[in-house]
Amino acid sequence: MRTIFTSCLVSGKSRKRQRQSKGKTEGSVSIFLIMVLAFVFLFTAVLIDYARIAAFNVQEERLARASVRSVMSSYDVELREKYGLFAFGESDGDMLLSKVLNDNMHKSGRSDAFNLVPFVLESSSLEWSRPLGSYDVVRRQILEEMKYKAPVDFALDLAGKFKPMSGVMAEASRATELLSKLQPLYDEREEALDLMLERRSQAAERGRRLLQWIMNPPGEFITASSLGSMQSAADIPAQYSDYLGKYYDDLYRDSKKPAKYTYQLSLYRSRTTEMLSRLPALLTAFREDHERLMEESKEALKKAQQLNDEMRNVLEQSRMEGVDLSNDPANDWDIPGSSGEISSDPLKKLREQEDALILSSTDLSQMENSISTQQRAYEAIEPIVAGMSGVLYEALSDNGDSYRMISSVLEAARVVNNYLQNYGEKGSIIASDLAVIEQHRSSDKERKQLEREAKSKLGEAKALLDKIRMMGNGVTDSLKSYQTLRQYYEENIAFNKELVSDPLVKSDVSSNPYAAGSSAMENMDGIYTAISSIMAGARDRLFQTEYSALYFQHFDVSKLATLAPGSVENTTELTDQLNPQAQELEYILYGFHNPAGNVAAAYAEIFAMRLSIRTMEGFIEKASLGNPLAVLAAALLYGIQQAIQDMLLLCEKDSIPLSKYLPAQLTYRDHLRLFMMMHGGGNVQLSRMLALIRLNTGINPDERSTYVSSNIKLGMRLWFLPGVVKLLDYSAGYSGEVQGSTYMRAVQADFSY
Repeated sequence: MRTIFTSCLVSGKSRKRQRQSKGKTEGSVSIFLIMVLAFVFLFTAVLIDYARIAAFNVQEERLARASVRSVMSSYDVELREKYGLFAFGESDGDMLLSKVLNDNMHKSGRSDAFNLVPFVLESSSLEWSRPLGSYDVVRRQILEEMKYKAPVDFALDLAGKFKPMSGVMAEASRATELLSKLQPLYDEREEALDLMLERRSQAAERGRRLLQWIMNPPGEFITASSLGSMQSAADIPAQYSDYLGKYYDDLYRDSKKPAKYTYQLSLYRSRTTEMLSRLPALLTAFREDHERLMEESKEALKKAQQLNDEMRNVLEQSRMEGVDLSNDPANDWDIPGSSGEISSDPLKKLREQEDALILSSTDLSQMENSISTQQRAYEAIEPIVAGMSGVLYEALSDNGDSYRMISSVLEAARVVNNYLQNYGEKGSIIASDLAVIEQHRSSDKERKQLEREAKSKLGEAKALLDKIRMMGNGVTDSLKSYQTLRQYYEENIAFNKELVSDPLVKSDVSSNPYAAGSSAMENMDGIYTAISSIMAGARDRLFQTEYSALYFQHFDVSKLATLAPGSVENTTELTDQLNPQAQELEYILYGFHNPAGNVAAAYAEIFAMRLSIRTMEGFIEKASLGNPLAVLAAALLYGIQQAIQDMLLLCEKDSIPLSKYLPAQLTYRDHLRLFMMMHGGGNVQLSRMLALIRLNTGINPDERSTYVSSNIKLGMRLWFLPGVVKLLDYSAGYSGEVQGSTYMRAVQADFSY
């Protein structure tokens, strides 16, 4: 029993020791487990907040972009509908932003909803920029608006019409430019040649007083006469026989009788002395005048030679820079041309006749030789006349040779008279030299007549242009609108820091047919250059041009029909068309701030374009005249006449055929589009558009933004250990920051129309 008890007692102690040993082991495992669990909890908590922060960042980015898009959806409807432009309207952007943000953070009404990423709005603001009135902004919006419309419209509607006419217009432009340069040089050269002949004739005519002193009128013999008055030196030998008779009568008279002829003899001698004393002054005056006039004649010929050389240089330079139709830029236009073709063969043949306008070196040498021959003929006069004077002094003695004196007078008179007959007024040699010069003036008289007619016709065009300018007189309401428009334009210019410049397009028609024709051809060259540049990829000018034509009103050209001769003027209809809103496209193109200036400029430029095309036709029609300058004058007259008719037809029907040889029609608006391509597309045109938009809508584009930056700051309360998250922020580099137990982050979102 005791043994059993003892054994039980020992067994109980052993179990107690085992239980104590087991308890110590279980406690150590619990502490380790707690440490592991704490680390896992820490990692999990930080990971949860880290995930919430990442989600918060994504949500905030999306919310910022959505909110700024919502704000910018409040664009100005009027600008969009009328002009295809976007700009923020008159709403309060900050209020819209706050509303959008608050609506997105509004909690659901469900009580059991759980929000994993709750955030609160700390602050929000907007920064506006890029106003619509800025050139870069409005140009970009125009490009976006027109990029699908303009190219097809332009290529098919305008460029195709002009393509078949490109080569012949280039040839006509070359001919007009060249011949217009040669024409004043030619006329000046011919004037110099006329002056040369005139001075030669005047130099010879200065010897007429000498001839009258020698013998008046000149003859082949001298008749004896009684003592009396002396009209010329020929009277000295004519009266010498009577002088000798009376002298010997007194010499051999009866000594008791007084001399009968003392006074008459003395008077003859004094008259002879006085007559002969006049000769040196006559010879000196003749010599000085002759030398001066002959020198002027040589200078005139020298000037003619210089002008002739200048004409040759102009012709050679033109041929070096001549039109090569094989390099016609229109050949590279990747579009089909309109039907019809114009041959340039008559203009090519005209080139072959241009050399006839230049005087050859042989012709000029003959003129120089003729001057030298005249000079030698003059130099033979003075010795003969001076010798005659010495012979005539024998008349003062009683032993003079009457026959010798008569012969010397007749010889001197013959030499001087022959000189005058050859080189004086209507002299034979002068007439012969003039006939040689006139050989290359075969068409000058006809050309001068054509020039006068062309100038008269230009006067008709200028008269209608003056009427158009006068339309704006007394239209005070329109003038006030233009003053307001000028203010808006200048404000936009100043806003963009652009230099203000006056309109460069001329609004007048030259009264000189050649100047008008050259200017018209130059403008047409500019149109083809502009079309070529656009076909080569100059899209900005094209888009801006087509945008202007699409969204802005042009003048009703039919109203100008009332200004035509014989029409009844309707001032009411014209007055309605003088407001800026009725001629917006013309204002954008030309920029005159008065009621009629832009319409007048458009009329002048359309007339110039029609003149260039019709002058090209005139070259073809009048090529048979032969003389290039006569062909040009006739072509210009034809062009002016037809251009005037074109303008009347345009006012009547609002469209005209492109050419007599091309039936394609051009409207008034088409002409403006062409001119806009030629010298539009710049910054000043943008300012004029923006000024018109402001005038029509009351919206100042300079104050309407198209770009906004939103700055939003949101916060999210951290669930676990913000200090650890903040510590991790230093190493992980979150874009936000931890303030207390809240994670804060600012984000920026941008949007542009």
